[in-house]
Amino acid sequence: MINPIWLDTFITLVETGNFTRTAEQRFMTQPGVSQHLKKLEEACQCELVVRLGKGIQLTEQGQRVYHYAKGQQDKEQDFIASLKFDAPFEGKCVVACSGAIAQRIYPALLALQKQHSALNVHVEVAPRRTILSGIANNTLELGIVTNQPESEDIHSEYLGEEALGLILPRSLPDALAAQIPELSENAQGFISDSDSDSGSGSGSGSGSGSVAKVASVSGKAKSKTDDGRTIEAVIKHLGLINHPDAMHYLQRYFNDCGEAELANVNPNKLTHTGYINQLSQILLPVSEGLGYTVLPTSTLDFVSFADKLTVYKAKNEVTEPLYSVQTPHSALPARYQAVKRAITQVLG
Repeated sequence: MINPIWLDTFITLVETGNFTRTAEQRFMTQPGVSQHLKKLEEACQCELVVRLGKGIQLTEQGQRVYHYAKGQQDKEQDFIASLKFDAPFEGKCVVACSGAIAQRIYPALLALQKQHSALNVHVEVAPRRTILSGIANNTLELGIVTNQPESEDIHSEYLGEEALGLILPRSLPDALAAQIPELSENAQGFISDSDSDSGSGSGSGSGSGSVAKVASVSGKAKSKTDDGRTIEAVIKHLGLINHPDAMHYLQRYFNDCGEAELANVNPNKLTHTGYINQLSQILLPVSEGLGYTVLPTSTLDFVSFADKLTVYKAKNEVTEPLYSVQTPHSALPARYQAVKRAITQVLG
């Protein structure tokens, strides 16, 4: 690498055309200027100037070195200026979060970008552990995760709560209903009170009272169950549609839903009937009666077949806290503040 001090002296020499004036402007002696020129010529392995009395004339190589030196000087000035200038609505913003969160916040971020066209929004879908690792390693600037991380390398701020739901097919397959003695022949529909106002649960048939509590996608169902084993039997026979966050969601749901039978279920021992890592497709096999899953209930707002799905109505609502995460050692660029405000309005 060519010494930048020699290049700066050379630029001044070319622009003044005189060793004396160069020494004055650089606060050097004339021999010092000559020494810088000599070392620069040795580094470039060519003659850069021809001395003409008190003046100079550039060789062809000298002209090239001068333009190179000026380019380097301009780049350095631009770089230093960029460190001092932080536009609030200009530049690239990367937000890492789960797929369910991305579905909720992306429309708001696009609306923000539409207002400020110089803002460049990138949403990265990633699991919690990847987001936290990226923040800790300074490869990510802003992330959204469930549950507050316990690390000195990560600063977190509470955003709001995300509701989790045990999502089932609205109608059980005939073959499955036949395997579950707790369900009467007419109870297999798992139909919510959006179809019937019966206080004992719609589709209860001969009044067995064993229909599991469920909520329609609109959350208005009121059907009851007298036997918690019904929902346990359904999930064990139906099978899990697995996805990257399924085990985490299942464990939290079973622990917090208030159903004694589910609290004793080990998620790791449940039968799996499918796996997919694309959020937009996870509920498709559930809608076809091929399994059940646990997801944020907000995902139902983004599927066209929500009428084929139902959310089990447990005793307790199950939620997860959401936190924004960033490095604690430096403030985010100003452009991230508008992004954080837009996210908070959606999730708060």
